[in-house]
Amino acid sequence: MADTFLSQIKSRGEEFLTEVSNNLMSNPTFVELLKKGLAAKEEIDKRVAAGLKSMNLVTRREISRLEERITRLESELQRSKARPSRRRRKAR
Repeated sequence: MADTFLSQIKSRGEEFLTEVSNNLMSNPTFVELLKKGLAAKEEIDKRVAAGLKSMNLVTRREISRLEERITRLESELQRSKARPSRRRRKAR
């Protein structure tokens, strides 16, 4: 019984949220404000990145690139360790 009651409450809550979000997304004023908010966030992100760069601090994107590069170099190193070197082959 408690499960069905909780399911009903959950279902009603989902319906309510869907209705509210549909109403908001159909409102041109809200959509315009949402676009402006996203544009402002992008501008802030750019300015923060520029500020970090001017202070010689790395950004998340730069750290991600470095991590990817380290992963590739580690893979290359493991592959080269797995192959016998030319010197070892000639010595045999």
